[in-house]
Amino acid sequence: MQITINYLVKTSFLVALIGFQSLEANDDIFEVNVPRLNEAPKIDGVLDEDVWKRAGSFSNFTQVEPESFGRPSQETEVKVFSTTKALYIGVLCFDTEPDKILAKERRRDNAGRGDDRVRLAIDTFGRGINGYYFGVAGGGGKSDGVVRGGGRPDLTWDTIWDCDTSLDSKGWYVEFEIPFRSLAFDRNKSIWNFNVEREIRRNHEKVRWASPTRLRSMWTLQGLGKLKGLTNLNTGLGLDVRPTLVGRFTDKEDEDSIFDLEPSLDAFYRLTPSLTATMTWKTDFAETDVDERQVNTTRFPLFFPEKRAFFLEDADKFAFGGIYRSPLPFHSRTIGLDSKGNRVPISLGSKITGKEGKWNIGLLGVGLEETKELQSDEIYVSRVSYDLFDESYVGGIFTYGDPRSDEDAETYGIDFELKNSSIMEEKTGIIRGWAMGTNTEKGDDLGWGLTAMYPNKPLYARLSVQKIGEDLDPAAGFIRRPGIYEWWSFLGYEIYPELDWINEIDFDFKTNIDTDLDSNALSEEVELESDIELNSGDFISFGLKRERELFQEEFEIFDNVIIPEGDYSYWRAHAGIMTAQSRGIYFSGNTGLGANDYLDGTRYGIDGNIGWQPSPSYSMEIGAEMDWFDLKNGEFETIILNGAVRYTPTKKLALTTRVQFDTVSNDLGINSRIRWMVNPQSDVYLVLNQGFRRFDDRFDRTMTEGVVKAGWTFRF
Repeated sequence: MQITINYLVKTSFLVALIGFQSLEANDDIFEVNVPRLNEAPKIDGVLDEDVWKRAGSFSNFTQVEPESFGRPSQETEVKVFSTTKALYIGVLCFDTEPDKILAKERRRDNAGRGDDRVRLAIDTFGRGINGYYFGVAGGGGKSDGVVRGGGRPDLTWDTIWDCDTSLDSKGWYVEFEIPFRSLAFDRNKSIWNFNVEREIRRNHEKVRWASPTRLRSMWTLQGLGKLKGLTNLNTGLGLDVRPTLVGRFTDKEDEDSIFDLEPSLDAFYRLTPSLTATMTWKTDFAETDVDERQVNTTRFPLFFPEKRAFFLEDADKFAFGGIYRSPLPFHSRTIGLDSKGNRVPISLGSKITGKEGKWNIGLLGVGLEETKELQSDEIYVSRVSYDLFDESYVGGIFTYGDPRSDEDAETYGIDFELKNSSIMEEKTGIIRGWAMGTNTEKGDDLGWGLTAMYPNKPLYARLSVQKIGEDLDPAAGFIRRPGIYEWWSFLGYEIYPELDWINEIDFDFKTNIDTDLDSNALSEEVELESDIELNSGDFISFGLKRERELFQEEFEIFDNVIIPEGDYSYWRAHAGIMTAQSRGIYFSGNTGLGANDYLDGTRYGIDGNIGWQPSPSYSMEIGAEMDWFDLKNGEFETIILNGAVRYTPTKKLALTTRVQFDTVSNDLGINSRIRWMVNPQSDVYLVLNQGFRRFDDRFDRTMTEGVVKAGWTFRF
């Protein structure tokens, strides 16, 4: 393949120029009037009711991949209307070869790569900053999420909505019902930004309504079409009440068995269509998915994402400074765990989140029950920001309390984002900044950060710097490493060769440098990576990384394996492959090799997963992550094994069993969960957790926990 960089640059520039000229010339066609009708259809995936004949419609889709502005291989039609209470969207995915439609996925919130799919993007405020994602797989699996700042959807967010699919000799079809009270919106705006994308998996083809170019992701929320006529939307009283009953049986090693039956209550009240008050009482998060097992061979704490519904709802309102992981002034995962990692029950939680005019608001208060390690405690978080211009903001945050101790602690900060999506022929530029301080028993200290971004296609660039004070300690947040300057840079470029077997090639160059506060280098990472996406849906990746570590004191990397103080540098190479999930049997694998003197030794690594999905009802996955260390002061290995079996007999019933084991803790964990989605507003969970510890050639049981949880939502 002989393609010069000069040719690629010129071609990309020409495609972008033609594409954006086309968009500007045809903006007016990406609009649809939403009729107001009195009847609601039955959500069964069959668009045969009379109301669909009176709906607004459009079918002017354009291919995005593999060819921007190309002609779709299949026809697609979208119908849309509303009642006073909900938005209804029907998507007719016609197909001349219906027997080749891929429709296996039934799981909730699975981003899987195996099915034909329909995706919606909705920006109710029209600012191109935050929005909603709704997606449906050919097999009926539904997913929802929030889109923040042009990033990929966060699927941890869930709301009440309904959908269904059907299939016949002409194609497959999707019906959406999205209640207005499930979304935040401005009652004074009758136009919402909107887009639809369809994926035809067997052709590795994406078609899109508005902004049909691969140089602009649908999640940038720029160049979207318009839904017009959304007036006098009825959200009722705006009150949702969800009582829940939890029965729990616990049997732990060397402890008496316990059975508890406790009610809990969640309530949601729409103060305005864009502002919500939430309350939770005696919340039990038994249904929450278990964490991915991690093994720590670094000097720094591990980061675990939030998975609890109460904290995930409107979590974006507490985001600060564009900080990804560290230093976070507020990380809700710290709430509910004491300093030793034991569970701390939440007695009462409340929050107000949303938008009022140009103000974005996030207020949170949580009361914790008393435990052996912690007296009753309260945590408060206040986060506000103010919209500047069309796409920018300035804001502040304040937290009070330490969820892991009885000590007083305060964190305060200010941040801003300046964003413009109309520079250099509709490209986007972003500048972010933040400053924060903490006041704890440890002392007072400050930190700050600046980031410049050019988040576009085919070129993506980012440069960041931040200072973290030695005593900066956000007690209700997360910090990886204090007392440093951190420098990051990222430069990525995508090329789209006109070849039958390659869809896209990505080249990434990354650097990450940590220095002490006197600017002496402590760690350095420089990495060059390339990802190749084949038209088959398979991926191949290669990478080369140079790392340097300065240990100013000795470090115990493993039991009785000491890394002496000193300056260490080494190279690592890796290669990986990931096959398309549509193959039925699919796998991914990566291998890493420490080529020269990894901490005065060698490190080898390999990880992989293999999955099998013979039908929409069954799927299973087995994975392993293994590293072998041959160091000057000792040898050891770290192995994480995991597996999952899923049975989804219907779109409303899902049975999942996950097994995890690692050779560091020697703990084996088995989590089995049954979820019955009675309707979009009600769920029943049956959960069984079992723990075992390995002793030589046997496993001894350490814990058994069984939970039944049933919750119904009543809307007023």
